[in-house]
Amino acid sequence: MARSCLGEIVNKLISLLALSALVLIPCQLLAFHDGGVAECAGCHTMHNSQDGQLVDPNHPAGNAYLLNNGNPSDTCLGCHAGYGQFAGGEGYGAGGDFYWLTRTWSWEAHGHVRTSEGDAHGHNIIAPAYNLTQDATLGMAPGGDFLSQYLSCTSCHDPHGNQNFRILYGAETGPVYAGGRYDFNAPAPLASGNSRRTVSGTGRESDLAHTVYKFGMSNWCANCHDQFHSSNTTNFVHPTGQAMSSMVVATYNAYISTDDITGGDQATSYMGLVPFEAVNVDFDDPDFDSTNYTMGPAAGDQVMCLSCHRAHASPFSDIARWDMGETFLADSHPAGLDEGATQDDLDNMYYDYTFVDNQRSLCNKCHAKDYGDLAYEGGRHDGKIIDYGHELHAD
Repeated sequence: MARSCLGEIVNKLISLLALSALVLIPCQLLAFHDGGVAECAGCHTMHNSQDGQLVDPNHPAGNAYLLNNGNPSDTCLGCHAGYGQFAGGEGYGAGGDFYWLTRTWSWEAHGHVRTSEGDAHGHNIIAPAYNLTQDATLGMAPGGDFLSQYLSCTSCHDPHGNQNFRILYGAETGPVYAGGRYDFNAPAPLASGNSRRTVSGTGRESDLAHTVYKFGMSNWCANCHDQFHSSNTTNFVHPTGQAMSSMVVATYNAYISTDDITGGDQATSYMGLVPFEAVNVDFDDPDFDSTNYTMGPAAGDQVMCLSCHRAHASPFSDIARWDMGETFLADSHPAGLDEGATQDDLDNMYYDYTFVDNQRSLCNKCHAKDYGDLAYEGGRHDGKIIDYGHELHAD
């Protein structure tokens, strides 16, 4: 009898624990900004006071929006810096590391001193706690009218959460701006990303694991940069948000490197540094996995703003994904003798990507203009044209 009662009690406890687990699991899976593991006090403070101490001692009078850390970007980076958004260049994510905004280097070339200003390395969000200041060069978004003085993390991302990719604002509600809201005309893009943790783990971008973009990225960028987009201007600008031609699709899929521009295969041709919009990808397909996606473009897939630029910051001018000011990637800046550059900067600028010694600009992934070019050898050309199997002496 006693054993029977004890067994019944044990069974009830097991059932209760199982039910508790079912109740708790959904909360643990919800993201911070979805109201799951977080709380309003994660970002806000009612009185800038807790247990007799200032919550934000650097601002004794408190902050706008009752934020607990300076301004919106300071508050965001209070968590996201550690995830890789401000991590000394070690944030290898799709958007890039805002650290690069703080890095400036200079070098001498052709008798002139050249400088790559940190100010030009990314979107200049204002975050004083991280020495990130307003854009010193551009008073408003290039190709648009969004004033630089209002740029923050929350100019793109909705801090209170929504159902969009990366909680980006869409056409329904734009970001807080100049005492009101800035109107966004285009909806948020369709994409599937990996972990926000880009210092380590699946958030680190590679040819295998990366954000898979589907549609709408360029239109979304045009919310602020509309005159830089080919569909919005009669100026001569690079196409964006448009289908890749059949020639570009074939070139992308065949291109492996400057040393091999014809040996690629669509199934494995994806290059993390040159992404595109895979218009026909099915995110609901049980076999879809953004941590294991190598498929190159097909007919209808699109070139986009992020094919060439990062969204947050990079080591290169104009937030480029590679140094577009050099012919060979081996000559990219920062370089070893650049004033202001560190060895860590050199180690981190191209993430974990590797290249052949001869690798020229990654514009060639789509355009393959490096066929027959002179080879690279320790900062100089060797006087021969490489014809991939044939050696032609240059005159």
